[in-house]
Amino acid sequence: MSDSRETVVIIGAGIVGVSTAYFTMKKLITKYPDAATRPRVILLEQCEPGCSASGKSGGFLARHWSDGTDTEQLAQFSYDLHAKLAAEHDGAARWGFRPLDTFSAEIDRISVAPAKQRKKTHQRTESESVVTSIEVIAPQTSRSSATAMEEYSSFPPTPATQEDDTQTSTHASISVPDVQTVKIVAPETVPWLKTDVVTNLRQVGGTTNTAQVDPLKLTRELLAEAKARGLEVIRAKVIDVAETGYRPPVIELSIDSRGNQAPDLLTVETCKTTSQTMMELDEASSHTGITSTRKPYVVLLDQDGMDIPADKIVVACGAWATSCLRWEAFREVSASQIPIQGLRVHYLVIKPKVEIAAQAVFAEINGTVYSGEDAIEIYPRPDGSVFVCGEALDDPEMPPHNPFEPVYSKRATSRLKQIVNDVSPALSFDAIQYGLACHLPVHAKGIPVISKVPTSKGLYIAAGHGCWGILNGPATGMAVSELLIDGECSSLNLENFRLDRWY
Repeated sequence: MSDSRETVVIIGAGIVGVSTAYFTMKKLITKYPDAATRPRVILLEQCEPGCSASGKSGGFLARHWSDGTDTEQLAQFSYDLHAKLAAEHDGAARWGFRPLDTFSAEIDRISVAPAKQRKKTHQRTESESVVTSIEVIAPQTSRSSATAMEEYSSFPPTPATQEDDTQTSTHASISVPDVQTVKIVAPETVPWLKTDVVTNLRQVGGTTNTAQVDPLKLTRELLAEAKARGLEVIRAKVIDVAETGYRPPVIELSIDSRGNQAPDLLTVETCKTTSQTMMELDEASSHTGITSTRKPYVVLLDQDGMDIPADKIVVACGAWATSCLRWEAFREVSASQIPIQGLRVHYLVIKPKVEIAAQAVFAEINGTVYSGEDAIEIYPRPDGSVFVCGEALDDPEMPPHNPFEPVYSKRATSRLKQIVNDVSPALSFDAIQYGLACHLPVHAKGIPVISKVPTSKGLYIAAGHGCWGILNGPATGMAVSELLIDGECSSLNLENFRLDRWY
């Protein structure tokens, strides 16, 4: 017997998809106390929860580092939401939530031996494609809200936005505040760096406005909370999303007895889709006394017999979001509306022998022989490990189909290892456990998409958050849950993130 309850399918179990599932389940339990009538929510993931950027990033949170941009309201709201989630679910113990001090460092180090010179070709080498992971931005007038949110449903003031044609960022790099306006401190303030190579050290954040989480633990603990509230999780790959009743037109050419095309017999026919076939089967089954409710979509999976009829579908699969362009139901979405690519970023996980204080460092390192300058981010974690990232290589290709496939560059990870060994005695070669890479889902405009597909019955896209995915994931999930259940978002103004904003 078919399930007549409304069915919501969320594709992708990264921080955005899991946050959407979590807040959707919370709202549904309140709205539908009776579990028998409560809509179904199904989360689809082809690998493991948090298997890509959501489990392989620094987990840095900053309340004001997006001030003056189109994501200001989203960032501030989500920063406060992180604190509320941590208070509600013991985030300090479960996913390493803690406030921390943040510093911007300028470091001069001894140059390392150069790698073999590559032959110059018409294509850029990896070293020529380096995109630094931090940028120093010019002073901006802050339009931030001075008051932290009091309730989940509060509606912060909508910041004035820039004109659409002025938003030209192509990479969502973490940008530290204007370094001229922050506090200069002595190099000894961060004792685990080599103080003799630190030429400039400024504190750019404190425990009231910067914090951190372990992103993999956060993603999986929120998933556990959602499952405890009734979320269904299926490990499968989406092959297509069909729209019930849609028949794409095809041209049928009639041939006469002599083998020539007969122009007067040219007709346009339609072919059956999988969803159409399923609809006809439903009609046939109705004669047996089984009631079947037709749903507008059918999610086709790579496992036989596992296709899911659905009322609403959310695409939240990060750097793989453009996969939906191949799906039938998303035929009205163009590539120009979701110009999201995977920016390959390398990272190290280090286990130092000494304890390192809760001090995040954004370091600009001069004196390298590769490109003259490097930028890395260093995040000590409560469990004693240290996460280091940098070496963002601009990859124009799609990420691999399987996020578990090795995509890292040995040259890039070796370079990162050399850098951290040169700037900190605690982060020496023997303390490094491993180095890998992930793909950040970067929107060409530097702004995520959080939107319903216009004219659709129930299709939504939430992706393209770049390096701020962990920060903005919870607020995005809450916003999408309100779109799914209430039909509109009351917590945030999503005008900046609509699908048809640019094209």
